[in-house]
Amino acid sequence: MWVRAQPRLVRPRAELAIEPLPGPLQRAIWNAVGWKPHDLQRQVLLDQTRNVLTSAGRRAGKSQMGGYKLVGEAFRAQAQLEDLNLHRTRREYWIVGPEYSDAEKEFRVVWEVLKGLGFKFDKPGSYNNPNTGDMHISLFDGRFQIHAKSAKYPETLVGEGLSGVVMSEAAKLKPSVWLKYVRPTLADFRGWAFFGSTPEGRNWFYDLWTVGQDPTRFDWASYRAPSWVNPYVYRGGVDTELLDKFHEARRQSGRDGILELLESVETSRSVPIGIDPEIWSMFLDMSSESFNQEIAALFTEYVGRVFKDFDEEYHVTDQDYQPDWVTYACADYGFTNPFVWLLLQVDPHGERINILEEYYETGRDTQEAGRDIVSRGLAPRNCVGFYPDPAEPDRTKELASIVRIRPAGPGAVPIAGRVEWIRRFLKPVYSGLDLNHPEQAPRLTIHRRCRNMIREKGAYRYPELSGRASERSAAPENPMKKDDHTIEAFGRFVSGKFGSPWRRGIRNSKVRVGR
Repeated sequence: MWVRAQPRLVRPRAELAIEPLPGPLQRAIWNAVGWKPHDLQRQVLLDQTRNVLTSAGRRAGKSQMGGYKLVGEAFRAQAQLEDLNLHRTRREYWIVGPEYSDAEKEFRVVWEVLKGLGFKFDKPGSYNNPNTGDMHISLFDGRFQIHAKSAKYPETLVGEGLSGVVMSEAAKLKPSVWLKYVRPTLADFRGWAFFGSTPEGRNWFYDLWTVGQDPTRFDWASYRAPSWVNPYVYRGGVDTELLDKFHEARRQSGRDGILELLESVETSRSVPIGIDPEIWSMFLDMSSESFNQEIAALFTEYVGRVFKDFDEEYHVTDQDYQPDWVTYACADYGFTNPFVWLLLQVDPHGERINILEEYYETGRDTQEAGRDIVSRGLAPRNCVGFYPDPAEPDRTKELASIVRIRPAGPGAVPIAGRVEWIRRFLKPVYSGLDLNHPEQAPRLTIHRRCRNMIREKGAYRYPELSGRASERSAAPENPMKKDDHTIEAFGRFVSGKFGSPWRRGIRNSKVRVGR
């Protein structure tokens, strides 16, 4: 029998739920302590979204963001002190890092700023001892508290409802730290979360970053920026186009390529004009893979990647159906492996392709998959044809009868040609313009709901090479038969539609689309 418990405390009123910290208050705090945030810090801290994730390179100022986010909460608690006393509750915040040393960076910012602003720390209750992990701030007789936590000891990640949490070096944490221990503690007060980290490949931190890029997720926002976004550390800035040229030179010819290109550009003391000397030094000291992750803050891992030009921030969009574009589909058959069907459109000039929808299911025979495709609206009447797997004509015939779309010839282009076509479509439409130029547009875009195609575009790889061969060869042999199901389907479309890439390129001529 369920027995209703007798209330012991007055529950917090709804108005004690956490609301976004007003921008004017934050600016007043910055002015009071003489802190001048750079552009990324200002944008992130003024973001009114409940959960904010920032993936940034080393020394980009992530710890300051987390620290100053907590500084503002001390002023909020001071303003709400009467209600907090009335309801006998408190504002509690955590800084959670893989180790205490990680959480200490944000904690140090909060401690020093609040101390400088004249806040009277509760004694006992306030401690700053990074060596033992004893890092706590208590104000207003315990009504406001900040605790540094180490995820190395998950048993410490329990407590009352939190009003907010800073996840320090979040990419190094296990996903269970957030999902199992921290996230439930934010429910009482609708508390906020701030994630700051450099990326660690495409792990759970990357998954959360993609959520923040989804405009339908109003409660999440995400940012990504390289180290040189911080002008106080990297005063020389970075010409990204020039840096990309050095990346390509190293990929093609190793250090010899760097030296050759260095001779053709303007330099000062052997440092290219337009690249901060510290950034240049790290570029030379680190591998491209390490530099791209730790400094450029890229999620993509470049070791053996087939489609190195694929950039999720550039090629993944929310572009939906365009009535004046031509609609096609393509397929890759499977049962144990996924059965794939892609619905896509080509612009009237044949210069741009947009992947609209994907069907990606295992354990489906042709008949079941066909019925699914029709029921999900992925076989519209205006679809002029689909490009099938040529190895299984019987399945093609069966599928065509269900979806009522005419199959097209897949062509006889080998895998290297299909890969080449996809690489070409990953290039911008207009050459000579900066990637972020308003008139710039990618030839290939993928709607963000096509999650499997986005994943496979980044995961598709060549076999590993050893020694100098890995520096010299971009394509030692065919890519591995792994993470290739949407690639196979789309490759059949571009090769079947446009033929051999070496016979008829899209760089210097438009590919016309006919019905």
